[in-house]
Amino acid sequence: MAKIDVIMPQMGESIAEGTLSRWIKKVGDAVKRDEPIFEISTDKVDAEIPAPTAGTLAEILVQEGETVAVQTVVAKIETDAAAAAEAPAAAAPAPAASAAPA
Repeated sequence: MAKIDVIMPQMGESIAEGTLSRWIKKVGDAVKRDEPIFEISTDKVDAEIPAPTAGTLAEILVQEGETVAVQTVVAKIETDAAAAAEAPAAAAPAPAASAAPA
């Protein structure tokens, strides 16, 4: 299983930080790609931030009310996309080996 970083996005050219105002999801919750997982507030905008990938919210690194710089990792989503990609590669050599004794 791979862990994907969830970062504080840049909401405008002049915005260098944002306040994480509310977690919509909690650790252990399943999330879909592009589903809102937290809300941020800046001096110019309030916005819901979507999940970058589907999986399970594994870790919350920034608590509600904390102000962090843009590009700070605020959470991690655990996804089994890497495990699914490895499984077919591991299974591929088996058919080739059974075709050799002829």
